[in-house]
Amino acid sequence: MTAALAPIWLGQTVRSRSVRAHERLDAAYFSDDFVQSKESLALIEAAGTLVAPLGQIARVWDPPRFARAWAAPSEDGIPYLRPYDVFDYLPEATQRLAAKRNKGIDDLRLAPGTILQTCSGRNLGPNTIVDEDLAGFCLSHDMVRIEIDDELIRLYVLAYLKSKLGQSLIRRNRSGSVIDHITADDVSALVVPLISTPEMKTVADLMGQSVELRANARRSLRVALGSVQDAPSRRERWIAWPEQAKDLIGRLDAAYYEPSVKQARLDAISGDGPKIGDLCDAVLPVRYKRYYVQGDMGRPIVSGRQLLQPEPINLRRVSDRSFKNPEDYELRAGMTVFGAVGRAEGRQAWPALVGVDRADWLASNDVMRLIPKTGCRPGAVWLGVAAHRTQVQIKALSFGSVVDHMNPWDVEEIILPPVSDSLAIQVETAWSDYADSVAKASDAVALVDNALAAIA
Repeated sequence: MTAALAPIWLGQTVRSRSVRAHERLDAAYFSDDFVQSKESLALIEAAGTLVAPLGQIARVWDPPRFARAWAAPSEDGIPYLRPYDVFDYLPEATQRLAAKRNKGIDDLRLAPGTILQTCSGRNLGPNTIVDEDLAGFCLSHDMVRIEIDDELIRLYVLAYLKSKLGQSLIRRNRSGSVIDHITADDVSALVVPLISTPEMKTVADLMGQSVELRANARRSLRVALGSVQDAPSRRERWIAWPEQAKDLIGRLDAAYYEPSVKQARLDAISGDGPKIGDLCDAVLPVRYKRYYVQGDMGRPIVSGRQLLQPEPINLRRVSDRSFKNPEDYELRAGMTVFGAVGRAEGRQAWPALVGVDRADWLASNDVMRLIPKTGCRPGAVWLGVAAHRTQVQIKALSFGSVVDHMNPWDVEEIILPPVSDSLAIQVETAWSDYADSVAKASDAVALVDNALAAIA
């Protein structure tokens, strides 16, 4: 049986009145998907369903552009997230904004309950909601803020914006010759069908449970991390330091011998913890020829960054014929995985714990697999790898003149902090909560899709 292929539109007639009405000439705006979305909205409204522009039921706004003033190491600052950092399991700020030298900084602070909508980039469309964890950060003007006082409407709108119709309408108004953009006015003008109250309540209940599970998981992991590390809030930056030739052990790159890295190694040795190789086998597969496929064909494949996202952005699928041995690239429940190729100063080495929800997914050859040995608790491995002193050491293993890489046998030699069984169980429960959160959000979005399809 062969799957039906979606039609490829090489040419399509557009009425001149539509061009004049929308003041657009770009073909993508009038493509079949967007036209169908407009038709669906017309049918939904004709069926008697109340519809309203988002701007009528929400405050939709974005902060003005600003010149960033970064905080000095000893200066009071607020942790700053880039737009796509908000979609990570545990968002992590790489820089801080000076609290007193950024005009209008209060507008950049995230408030709990605010829906954040991407408005720029090639993957324009994803959105999320601010929980207590995200509320500790600042975010630039590159995401539109949607504020709704009514919790029922707020959670329903969050699900609707993730639905097929919502995503199609968000992308319809994109513009830009190089990078896609939409404005706060575009988001404010999005039409929201207000389905029946019982259906809306069911959707909101599911989405509310999803948000709560995610918040609990983040809180639990933050607490667990605080139990195994004493990470400095402001890392000292070493510009120069002496190093004797007799202490060089096969490497000449300065980062490997930075004093903070050397101190992390000493702390690890004195901590009486196990080596990664004692608990796991570190595996990094070889490169492969990629055969990407559409729709539900093939299997999901994730990169090092997508592993860190509960709902991977721009998730792609690949055919098993891409691999000589597909099982070498499979993810299995209990693995700790992280990006082994990328920028060492970025999210390289930050780990994710694979749950049953992603078992049998595939990961690229840029992803390091830590496969736990018999008797090893997966939560203990994740927590040990995520600890600050371990992260410092793993990042220092990176080598490469352009793109940073690392070897699995080097990773196996790193000593982890000891982790109790109770902490390991706490971590495993948190990752299970993440999986449940994604499942409930998916169920809520599916309800919206089905309700709108039934009306149209």
